[in-house]
Amino acid sequence: MDSTSNAQREAFKLKFAAGLLNPFSGMNVSVRLGQLALNVLSRWSIKPLPPKSESGLNYLTIGGRTHWLMLRESMFSLYRSWKKLPTITVVSDGSWSAADFYPVFSWWPGKINVLLREQVIAEADAAGERELVQYAEASAWGLKVASIVLLARREPVLFVDADILWFADPADVLGPSDCWAKPRGVRESNCYQHRDMALRFCPQVLEPPFVNGGILALHGEFLTAETLRAMVHEALADPKDGAFEQTIIASAVHRGAGLLPGNISCVEFDDIDRFCHRNMKREGYYSRHYVNWMRHLFYRDAFKLRLQRSHAHRW
Repeated sequence: MDSTSNAQREAFKLKFAAGLLNPFSGMNVSVRLGQLALNVLSRWSIKPLPPKSESGLNYLTIGGRTHWLMLRESMFSLYRSWKKLPTITVVSDGSWSAADFYPVFSWWPGKINVLLREQVIAEADAAGERELVQYAEASAWGLKVASIVLLARREPVLFVDADILWFADPADVLGPSDCWAKPRGVRESNCYQHRDMALRFCPQVLEPPFVNGGILALHGEFLTAETLRAMVHEALADPKDGAFEQTIIASAVHRGAGLLPGNISCVEFDDIDRFCHRNMKREGYYSRHYVNWMRHLFYRDAFKLRLQRSHAHRW
């Protein structure tokens, strides 16, 4: 077994829960299948993949050590569906180092940059963004906002949460990055916003279509300096409340270029308990965001994508 596979197996080793095979446990069948898929994926390493052309786009994501398996499957889905590969920038929340990360993700054939939490904080400090520094120090939500703000000032950035799978190449939908001067986001059916903050800064975020913070495209200023400072300052009252982060991103999108086409990402929850859940390719979606309570469907779909790849290449 090669060193890449060994590193993955060691990083993702998971004790199998025998109760998943008990048909009388009362567990929802969709959740049961998701947990079984998770167990299989934790043992199914990805071998080094052939290189592809590079797109020049910076694909920014963030995660803790516990998000690595999702990130691996998200990146694999990107590889199999995108014609050209972006440069991946992964921000560490402080729970892992570059030395921990690179052996586990050495199967990836393109460029991966690791950005440590301390580096983001130092850059925010050098830019005089005192509130962003405090927000990034206090929570992963703040670190996410700070990373997007700072990197997008330098280059075109597509921020994507780790719990997103890709089913088709979005290049044509995203358009040329020289048109990304204002932030664009994706829609969802739920309103997960901090109401008081929204009423003060951007009441439109409380009306449908609502904005999801899972994908954001930008090359330029996220918000005006005054608005960003004021909103982040308010979020510091409870920096671990994700509703503040969602409202900041939603406000940036509404004040910016608005929403990307609706089929760029599915953020729906109506099939959470279904045995036969929604098929993204059949419905014409480019990606799906499997937020918190949808993770079992993430693993079910990730497993299907691996099977398709495995059969196609006879691994």
